[in-house]
Amino acid sequence: MTKVKAIVVLISVYTLCVALACALWSHPALLTGCYIIISIMVLWHWHTPSDVIFYVVAFILGPVGEIFAVAFGAWNYTHPFYFIPTWLPFLWGLAILVVKNLSETILSRQKSPFKK
Repeated sequence: MTKVKAIVVLISVYTLCVALACALWSHPALLTGCYIIISIMVLWHWHTPSDVIFYVVAFILGPVGEIFAVAFGAWNYTHPFYFIPTWLPFLWGLAILVVKNLSETILSRQKSPFKK
C-alpha cells in the first residue's frame, strides 16, 4: 500500500468514527456495536504487538481520565453508563491507533507500516 493510500485509509477510519458519533450518539448500544465492529476490523489489519498494546492502554486510560473529569464536573455525557457512554473506550482505542499509524506512515521512509 502506498503512503498516500495508507493516509487516506487512516483519515477515512477517523472520519467514519466521527460521523458515527455525530449520527448515533443518542443510540449508545448501536454506536457501541459499530465501534466494536470497526475495532475488530482495524485490529485485524493493524495487529502488531504495539498496536494491540496502544489500543488496550487507550481503551483503559482514556475512559478512566474521562470518568474523573465527569465526576469532578468538567463535563458530562447525555447517555452515560457509569459517568461515560459505553462506546467511549472503543473510540479511545480507535483514535490512538489512527494517531499512531498516521504518524508512523507520515514519518516512514517505507511505503506503509501496514502489515498486509
